[in-house]
Amino acid sequence: MESMYALLTVAAIAAMGIVSPGPDFIAVSYASVTGSRRNAVAVASGVVLGNGVWAGAALLGVSALFALFPSLFLVIKMCGAAYIGWLGIQLLKSASRPLPVSAESPNSSSTWDMFVKGLSTTMANPKAALYYASALSTAAPENASFLLRSSMLATVVTIAAIWFSFVALVLSTERASNAFRRFKIYFESVFGVLLLSFGIRQLLTRS
Repeated sequence: MESMYALLTVAAIAAMGIVSPGPDFIAVSYASVTGSRRNAVAVASGVVLGNGVWAGAALLGVSALFALFPSLFLVIKMCGAAYIGWLGIQLLKSASRPLPVSAESPNSSSTWDMFVKGLSTTMANPKAALYYASALSTAAPENASFLLRSSMLATVVTIAAIWFSFVALVLSTERASNAFRRFKIYFESVFGVLLLSFGIRQLLTRS
């Protein structure tokens, strides 16, 4: 009973963090409306793996490592903020450029490149590890077994997989792609500003 309560608590807290709009959501959304469904799923897969890595790191005590070596956290945070901000600037630059003539492959990046992009976007935010550490420590009993901790990690990954797969599949439809093409400058400008603001906020926050 206690284990079930712990898993439900982790699921609720993780869902709130995963579903909240942020760089991960923008990365998957943008890949969905500009590229093929396969590329959208590739980005989503990278994002899911990134969430799994940070959640697993939280279980292994990476938050304690960050507390012991705050300079390490600062370096990772600053590099991640710079990367997210750079993605935002690239979108702002792209906003005024016309789309490729071919409607079949507006995004020519390989599936692997898109997967790495999704993974990099998630890994650029080390605060995810602190969030998961807080969620898992709140939910886990004091002497939680390896099986329970593994189940918690699986719960986080499953929620991330469901949510970002849903986003990728819904937004990679022809209707969504056509809407993006009509309002490309607005979509890319908004996405670019949001990513840039996320990067700046990550750079300026103390923790």
